Amino acid sequence: MKYKDRIGERGCQDRLESLLKSALYTKLQPLMSLETATKKRRAQKKKASIGSGLAKSMKTTSG
Repeated sequence: MKYKDRIGERGCQDRLESLLKSALYTKLQPLMSLETATKKRRAQKKKASIGSGLAKSMKTTSG
């Protein structure tokens, strides 16, 4: 009987952990997408600044 109780208790613990993780993930999801958007925006700015710097250097070398 104790073995069955342990299995049942472990199953309840697993379900509880998964519910807590899913609730936490649901709350963190908007923050993760915001972080991704910020990273993309920074990458675009960096790419634009590198591109403009390259254009400036090409103008000075050709002119």
